[in-house]
Amino acid sequence: MARKNVQEERKLQILKALDACLQEKSFEKTSIKDIARVAGVNHGVLHYYFTGKEDILLNYIDYVIDDYQSQAREWLGSQDLGTYTKSGFIDEVFGFINNRITLNRNLSRIFVEIWEIALYNGEVRSKLQEAYSRWVEEMGSMISHHIEDKVFARNVSIAMVAFWEGMALFSTIFPQGSLGIEEVLKGFQHRIIEIL
Repeated sequence: MARKNVQEERKLQILKALDACLQEKSFEKTSIKDIARVAGVNHGVLHYYFTGKEDILLNYIDYVIDDYQSQAREWLGSQDLGTYTKSGFIDEVFGFINNRITLNRNLSRIFVEIWEIALYNGEVRSKLQEAYSRWVEEMGSMISHHIEDKVFARNVSIAMVAFWEGMALFSTIFPQGSLGIEEVLKGFQHRIIEIL
C-alpha cells in the first residue's frame, strides 16, 4: 500500500510541476525536461508515470478539477449552512467561485490555452467536456433544491458555468479593473438569486 502512496505522490509532484511551468510559458513551449526539472526528477521518470506530455496534460485537467472540488467541499464543510438564507447561501457560493476560480487570472490563462488545444485535440476536448459536465451537474444539483423544474435548473447551471468561464476569459484579456468584471459578476449573481 505504501508503494501506491509513493506513486500517487510522485504523480502529484509532476502535475504540480506542470502547473508551475504553465505559469511561466505555454504548454507548447514546455518540454518534458522542463516538467521533470521543476518536479525534481529525471525526465525518464515522467515516462514511468505518464505516456507523454499530452497524458500529463489530461491528468492535469483532472487534478485541477479535483483540487477545486476538494476546496469547495472543504469550504462547504466549514460553513454552518443552517444560518444562511437561500440568497445568503447563493451569495457565498458565488463568492467562492468568483474569487477562487473566475477571477483567478493564472488559472484562467492556463485554461484558455487548454481550450485552444482542445479545438484540435479530441482527447483534450473530451476531457474538458467531462470536466465542465461535472461542474454543470454540481451546480445543477445545488440549485435544483430551489427550482422545481429540473430541466430549467440544469439550463440555469449551464448558463452559470458558461458565464463564469466567459468572464474568466475576459479577465485574462482585459487589464484588471478595466471592465468592472467584479461588478458584472455581482449583478449576474443577484439576477440568479431573483430567478431562484
